[in-house]
Amino acid sequence: MDYTEAVHTAISFIHREYDESITVADLSGQVYLSPSYFSTVFRTLTGYTIKDYILRYRLYRTALALKHTGKPILAIAFENGFSSQQALTKSFTQVYGIAPARFRRMNPDLAPFPPENLLQERGTAMDLHRVFENVRFVKKEAFYVVGIETDIHYNSSDGTHSIGGLYKRWNEEKLIDRIPDQVNDTLTYGMTYETSEDDTAKYCVAVEVSTLERLPAGFIARKFEACEYAVFQCTLEDETSGRFFQYFFKTFLKERNLSQPEAITTKHGNTYSARYPVFEAYDRHFVDESSTIEIYAPILRLP
Repeated sequence: MDYTEAVHTAISFIHREYDESITVADLSGQVYLSPSYFSTVFRTLTGYTIKDYILRYRLYRTALALKHTGKPILAIAFENGFSSQQALTKSFTQVYGIAPARFRRMNPDLAPFPPENLLQERGTAMDLHRVFENVRFVKKEAFYVVGIETDIHYNSSDGTHSIGGLYKRWNEEKLIDRIPDQVNDTLTYGMTYETSEDDTAKYCVAVEVSTLERLPAGFIARKFEACEYAVFQCTLEDETSGRFFQYFFKTFLKERNLSQPEAITTKHGNTYSARYPVFEAYDRHFVDESSTIEIYAPILRLP
C-alpha cells in the first residue's frame, strides 16, 4: 500500500465512522503504519491534520443536515459526533463564519468537503525525478560550523522572513572572509536545526571549519554529530516552491525504506529531525533560484 492509497483508506474510514470517536491509532492501524508516522503522511498529502480533517468532515455533514432536514440542531450535533450543541456551534462558527441556526435560515451555497482535488497528483517534473534518481548517500562525521543565526517559525506570516536578512548581511559584509580554519572556502551552508514541537527552529548561514579555537567575535559556532545524509542536486526554486520536500516526504522516504533520525512531529503535523540539520550547500557559482544547490537531508535506514 503506497501513501496515497493509505490516505484514501483512512479517509474512507473517517467517512464511515465520523459520528464515532476516531483516534489516530484507529486510522494508522488500518494502513499498518505507526500513529506518528501516519500523522505526518496524512498532513503532507492532504494539508490537514487528522484531527482537523475529522472535524471539517463532521461540520460538512452537519451543514448538509441543516440544509436538507428539519431535525433539531441538538439532534444533528449528536448524530455528527459533537458532545453538545454548544460544542457544535463553536466549531461551526469558526469554519463557516455563522452559527448553525443562522446557516439554516440563510441556506447558503455549500462547497463540498473534501474537495475533489484533495489528493490530486500534480506530477513531478522530469528534472525533479532525476534529482531523486541521482541521490547519493554520505556518512558525514561530526563537524563544526561558524556563521550567523536567526530564529524562524514555520507557521507564522513572517516566520522565515529573517532568513533573507541573514543572507543580505552575509553577502554585503563579506562575512565568509572573516572566518578562519575553513574546510572548504567555496561552500556556504544554509542550515535548519533545533526544530521544536511548536514549529520553531534555528537557521544559520555558515561555513564548515576544522576547529573552533579561533572563533571570531560576533559569530556563532555549532557542532553537529555524525549522521548519514541523503544528498541531492536541485535548484533553489525546487526547494523554496515546496516541490522538493513534498516529494521527499511523500514518496522518497517510503520507496527507500528510510526515515528521519530522532524525528519529532510538530503541533502542525510537520516532521523533522530534532537533532540533525537539514542544510543547503551553495558554491561560489550560485546566482539566483535557478542555480543548482545541494541539499543534505539526514536519514535513518529502517530494518
